[in-house]
Amino acid sequence: MHAIMTTLRSTVKVMPEPVSLAPRHKVMKRTLLLASTALVTAALTTTSFAQPGNDSPRTAPPTLTGVTWHAHTITVDGVTHPVPKGSRAGLMFEAGMDTFTGHDGCNRVWGAAVVKVDQSAITFDSKYGATLIACYRPDHVDVVPSAGTYVAQVTARTLTLTGPDGHVITLRR
Repeated sequence: MHAIMTTLRSTVKVMPEPVSLAPRHKVMKRTLLLASTALVTAALTTTSFAQPGNDSPRTAPPTLTGVTWHAHTITVDGVTHPVPKGSRAGLMFEAGMDTFTGHDGCNRVWGAAVVKVDQSAITFDSKYGATLIACYRPDHVDVVPSAGTYVAQVTARTLTLTGPDGHVITLRR
């Protein structure tokens, strides 16, 4: 039996993979690996979250903090004023730091703001800081809310802050 196996081994030759196929085989393996990695990543990032009391899935809630919100309109005393196109006016809220930073179209601004995402509220302190560049309308926009608690309504692209005095600031991503 041993003699037969030795004879078979010597007569059967294993052919090496043709040189032209070896690199293509490696490229196909790499492409397949990259494609499957991309699919897994896409699946993980688009996973929806279950909403309590509802069997249908929904996407993650919009983010309030860590996003630069650009001023769009400001309503004071029932009159809505659009923010000039190209204005740099806007706000950003820092998660867990109880602060905001921003721009009024001319000066940088910063101050204390307690963000309560679970209550959809932001409480602004009466003290805030700003650089002191002399600016006039339309460059300057009153984007810094007066002191008090504002109701914060967030959608995918819009943040609406409604103050106790009827002051409304609409910001967009």
